[in-house]
Amino acid sequence: MKKVLSIILLAALTGSMILTGCGKKTEETVSADKSASVEKTESTTAGTAGEEAVTITMSNWLEAEEATSGIFKELLADFMAANPNIKVESVAIPFNQYKDQVLIAGTSGNAADVIMGNSQMMVAFQGAGLLADLKGLVSQEVLDDVYPNYLAGTTFDGKVAAISWAPHPLALYYNKDLMKKAGLDPEKAPATWDEMTEMAKKIAALGKDDAGNTIYGLGLPTGKVAHTGSVANGVFYSFGGHFLGGDGKVDLNNEGNVNALKYMKQMVDEKVMPGGLEIKDLRGLFATGQIGFIIDGDMGRNAYRASSGKGEDFDASMGYAIIPIGVTGKSETVYTEHELGISASSSHQEAAAKLIEYLTGKEAMLKYHKSNAVLSGRKSVAALPEMNEDYFMEVFNKQAETASPLPATNPLFDNAMNEVTKAMERIMINNEDITTVLEETETTIKNIYGE
Repeated sequence: MKKVLSIILLAALTGSMILTGCGKKTEETVSADKSASVEKTESTTAGTAGEEAVTITMSNWLEAEEATSGIFKELLADFMAANPNIKVESVAIPFNQYKDQVLIAGTSGNAADVIMGNSQMMVAFQGAGLLADLKGLVSQEVLDDVYPNYLAGTTFDGKVAAISWAPHPLALYYNKDLMKKAGLDPEKAPATWDEMTEMAKKIAALGKDDAGNTIYGLGLPTGKVAHTGSVANGVFYSFGGHFLGGDGKVDLNNEGNVNALKYMKQMVDEKVMPGGLEIKDLRGLFATGQIGFIIDGDMGRNAYRASSGKGEDFDASMGYAIIPIGVTGKSETVYTEHELGISASSSHQEAAAKLIEYLTGKEAMLKYHKSNAVLSGRKSVAALPEMNEDYFMEVFNKQAETASPLPATNPLFDNAMNEVTKAMERIMINNEDITTVLEETETTIKNIYGE
């Protein structure tokens, strides 16, 4: 076990995790000490007579970021007002330090009672033995209310290690202005990958914009960062491929993956899509009218508004749709998400479970959604009219029903995704043989995973 923990910590400390759309750094240094940043508000609800008062801690990056600090403090204050015998202290850690700090705290016996994370982080925390099984702690009613695909993404060998809080399924954005210029109906999104490809080629045929910039029909990330590998899984699925085989082992060199990479290579060669760019670069091109179709999470809308310089006025140029149907006959995509878990070493797991149930419940999610337009992983909440106030939210809630979890079953998943991006660079830029590259990359990842 010590050897496993050492490997996890070494991987965490020697590489920073990249997850686009989460963790915008707004403070250079934020104390990770377990100091109370949210004062217990005066209770308006009487506590249970005789119930022992407890203090629990929650590690997070929300309080360390300007966009979420205010609403996070408000949610904790609301919880404490309704639960006067439970005081919550926030352990705020900047996103780019978060994974490392939580692993260090947890493996030294100082983990917070409630641990926030995202899809890639939680598998590392689970691998380090930091997380308790939520079954028997969080009510079965709440667990049953989580979308099955989201619950599957946080379940390891039957253990529910975390619960979905704010999921980010990847869906399709398209530029209506470019569709009009290409003679396409801007109100008719492509239903299949074949339709999208034909539309993308027509948009790319526009050549250049008035400023002489190249116009592309499609934007899929191929730049060498872990996020690129994560997004590639959705493309693999659309072409009938996968990262893990039926036995749960790495199986990268399969027909579907080969076909997906052939497709991407062809699109780059035909200049329908740019090669070697990260999602942040593609977002900039989409926002300036240089890409017709792009696959991105729900956080993309605000990024495009900001990058375009037009704010909400840019919405008139954006269309939204679920990912086109691929060879499997359904809309295939992946999701990342914010998740909540309970420390296996916590002395107050019942109080921690109450906080998780509250944060994922209707009252808190409606407030969080109103403030930051987040989605919910719970079916009853996601279906509320207030969570579907416009077509954008309707599309992403619909996409949530078919989105698959990232195949992050190993604590070193991020390392594996970096290897996938190296493979993509060899194929897209260096023109190496796809099958050979996949064979060699599969062997490398199996060695990383210890398979």
